[in-house]
Amino acid sequence: MAELYGFTPNIGGIRAVLRSTEVQSELAQLIAPITDAANGNAQERDAEYKAYVDVGNYTALGKVVCGNIAARRDNAHHNTLLKSMG
Repeated sequence: MAELYGFTPNIGGIRAVLRSTEVQSELAQLIAPITDAANGNAQERDAEYKAYVDVGNYTALGKVVCGNIAARRDNAHHNTLLKSMG
């Protein structure tokens, strides 16, 4: 298909951009409000949600996860993470 249009993507360059520190910092900024909302919406007393950026083989991923057992229980009973995404 690429030969039809005369365009061959630079896969290594695309991967380098998707794993760059600029993309990682942008992901961190995008997931920070979700983490704040999840911690604000938590109904369990000691629930704590955490955010981090994971760099994989092909791209960086922003993740908001349950930080402790209380957060897991809170998310299981109240869907806190899903509701925090808006």
